[in-house]
Amino acid sequence: KIYEVMFTPNLDGDSQFGLNATEGHVMMRTFNDANSVTRWKAHFSYNDDGGDDADMKLGLVYGKEKHHDGTDRLATYTGWQAGLLYADVNGDDSTNLMGGVFVGANYYIADNLYLGVEIDYTLEVGEDTTDLEPGINGMLSLGFKL
Repeated sequence: KIYEVMFTPNLDGDSQFGLNATEGHVMMRTFNDANSVTRWKAHFSYNDDGGDDADMKLGLVYGKEKHHDGTDRLATYTGWQAGLLYADVNGDDSTNLMGGVFVGANYYIADNLYLGVEIDYTLEVGEDTTDLEPGINGMLSLGFKL
């Protein structure tokens, strides 16, 4: 099992890793064989702007990865994921289903320790929402084996 944490640095001119808007995920990846991975991802984000209600999002996502031939240090993969997301934004709560496809790469800086990036295309559907959008996850993702 390999574990991964992801967070996005604050690029709005505040301190680099300011916690005024925290968003990220924790993921567990289990290698079924050399080319196949099952993953579970817990997503979280929180933003308190000082108003009456703080914004919060939670999610649980299941996915599969297919790993491709790479080098000793660079591992590339493609895959799909689907899950359930809960959001409470501006006092309005919603529960949405999401699914998507992704491509990613991890650069191993040491045995069982990597930095990675992932680009995805996600569809999110809920009672009042239908959203189809690309995204970049893991501006800073760090994976490690315990």
